[in-house]
Amino acid sequence: TPGEPTSLAGTAGNAEVSLSWTAPTSNGGASISGYKVESSTNGGSTWSTSIADTGSSSTSAVVDGLSNGTAVTFRVSAINVAGTGSASDTEATTPRTRPGQPTGLSATESSTQVELSWSAPSSDGGSAVTGYKVERSTNSGLTWTTVVADTGSTSTSSTVSGLTNGTSYAFRISAVNAAGTGTGSSTVTATPRTTSDAPTGLAGTPGDQQVTLAWTAPSGSGGTVVTGYRVERSADGGSTWTTVVADTGSTTTAYTVTGLTNGSAYSFRTAAVNDAGTGSMSSTASATPRTTPGPPTGVAPVDGDTQSALSWTAPGSDGGVAVTGYRIEQSTDGGTTWTTVVADTESTSTAYTVTGLTNGSTYDFRVSAVNAAGTGAASSSAGASPVAPTTTTTAPTTSVGPTTTTSAPTTSTSTTTTTTVPATTSTTTTVPATTSAPTGSTSTTEPASEIVPPPLPPMTIIDGRLYQDGGIPLPPHYLD
Repeated sequence: TPGEPTSLAGTAGNAEVSLSWTAPTSNGGASISGYKVESSTNGGSTWSTSIADTGSSSTSAVVDGLSNGTAVTFRVSAINVAGTGSASDTEATTPRTRPGQPTGLSATESSTQVELSWSAPSSDGGSAVTGYKVERSTNSGLTWTTVVADTGSTSTSSTVSGLTNGTSYAFRISAVNAAGTGTGSSTVTATPRTTSDAPTGLAGTPGDQQVTLAWTAPSGSGGTVVTGYRVERSADGGSTWTTVVADTGSTTTAYTVTGLTNGSAYSFRTAAVNDAGTGSMSSTASATPRTTPGPPTGVAPVDGDTQSALSWTAPGSDGGVAVTGYRIEQSTDGGTTWTTVVADTESTSTAYTVTGLTNGSTYDFRVSAVNAAGTGAASSSAGASPVAPTTTTTAPTTSVGPTTTTSAPTTSTSTTTTTTVPATTSTTTTVPATTSAPTGSTSTTEPASEIVPPPLPPMTIIDGRLYQDGGIPLPPHYLD
């Protein structure tokens, strides 16, 4: 019989082992016609014939029908016409295949990177998994780029970095063992992202106990859409901040903050919110809520020639911002309709003279305070009637006697100051008059009467002159 084959070697495969050897140095005097292959699953304690006779002088054979992951020991014997020779040395090999698919692949996005995690495959193919292959695609899986061929670790997580925020990526994982790289997992899609840049152009428009904010959306959204905004306010110049709303839940770049105190200064800031979180804060904007002033009080007119001098008291409330002027209105129909005399005096003076009026006409006036918020409520109205200038005439005075003196009339026009002079009671006095008779005649004395004025009526002093009430000049006989 032939001698024993040498250099037996086995190569594991999927449920099979490929064996190879060297022919024996002695064929026993007859050509070798085949080989017997035996296997053992208990380390050689017992043997089973896998191939009784290969029927060929070829020094290789494949044993299949094995169990992956189960070690098998092999030996080979040469055959010639004399029989089966001695067996070769043994060779132990474990059939195996590539691992199965990893499962449960998931992705967590962050700035320019994605963290992947998965579960190991349920089958390692008969050989321990030693690492994982990570691949990515930017065209929905049409083509794939290898991120890492073999992590060299049994860890079931990996971070893929160097990505572009806002770009969608697909990922898949394959397990690696001694048999090679297994089938890829199901894919997962992820878009790396970060929080948004800061909004810009924040501005506040004050209102009554509120401020309306407006801003411009951030130029960089962090690779994902902005879904809302965070609004904060400060009442101490930015030392501390209070959250007005954590997330508006809207892409609208405006928000009205209510419940504020008129006249108090506030600072505001805002930040964009996206899937990655809350972004950088904007620059601050300051505003002081305010409203229009209250109504002035105590409006009092002083009539003059075609004019009326008004005065009043400033409103009790300025609405949270200083009064800068007043609006003056007049009415000639008892307040049914109003005409603006001056829309804004642009002065804090609480007096104003309305000119160009018609003497003797009745007017009503009202005043409204003006501040940065606008024109406030009007005051109660006050009536007035301009006074015409008065002409004074001095009539001639006549004396009973031989001589009569007449004074030329004097006319003067002046501003009127009114003072009531009490009436005075006058009495009638008889003044005797003497008439000389011709010489030689009897002298007779006859009483002569002088006209004495009646009691003084109520009087008015105008620029130092006396007038009857209503501007009627005093009769001449009161002036003697």
